[in-house]
Amino acid sequence: MKGLLTTLRYTFMNLRGQILGWGLGVGLYGIMIVQMFETMAAQQGQLQKMIANYPKEFLAFFGGDANSIMTPSGYLHMYAFSMLPIIISIFSILVGSGMIVSDEERGRLDLIIAHPVGRSAFFFGRFLGVVAAILTMLLIGWIGFSLLLGKSSLGVNVGQMLVPFISLFVQILFYVAITLLLSVLLPSRTLAAVVGGVIVVSSYMISSLAFMDDILMTISKIMPYHYFQTVLEVNDLNLTWLFSLLGISILMVILAWLRFLRRDIRLSGEGSWKLRFSINPKRA
Repeated sequence: MKGLLTTLRYTFMNLRGQILGWGLGVGLYGIMIVQMFETMAAQQGQLQKMIANYPKEFLAFFGGDANSIMTPSGYLHMYAFSMLPIIISIFSILVGSGMIVSDEERGRLDLIIAHPVGRSAFFFGRFLGVVAAILTMLLIGWIGFSLLLGKSSLGVNVGQMLVPFISLFVQILFYVAITLLLSVLLPSRTLAAVVGGVIVVSSYMISSLAFMDDILMTISKIMPYHYFQTVLEVNDLNLTWLFSLLGISILMVILAWLRFLRRDIRLSGEGSWKLRFSINPKRA
């Protein structure tokens, strides 16, 4: 337990620069978005006429239409939350792919494991440290989005603003989990990050274009972004979607853990494509 907590604390502190950088970036973006609503609301009539002339496909790609864009959830989705899972996925891919393998490829993981930590404590200490980092980053972002709500005509309170961040957290956790799993299955961290990036981008593109074609709609239903929700009430959350994504993420983390227990520590370029998940108790 002590080794797990030590690893968690070390991982969190090691990510403090990224937590502040990403958190403040999201927070400042939120301040800008909330403030921008006042300008748009003052020119709502002209804006809606202009938007009505846009191609419907353009608005549908960003998940909006001429009628919903000036509603609180529609505005926040189109101008903020629709892109946040993709933007923050950069953080997810880098952290997920490097959570275990970065130390391995630098040749220092064997030295860490040589201490009385244990593979399981090391693995879950790293993972929980990353989860704490994500939560802290999103907390800073939520504060930024909520800072000017009291002076805004957006009509959203701080509790309602928290709801889309719940769905955003699950999306980020999913991308961390899948790149973590890929990193222990594929021969290198770079390859895991590339495959993770392809999954993120294709998920966004296919889900955004799903309205155009039935085949794309069918494919989008196996993509994580399809289940991202920008709603402002907890009762409006689709809990089946939310907990399904969360459950899949936990399953991928468990599979990554089992693989980490089983495989030998390697250096970059020494990986294999073996996908065995049997556990060697001596390494746990």
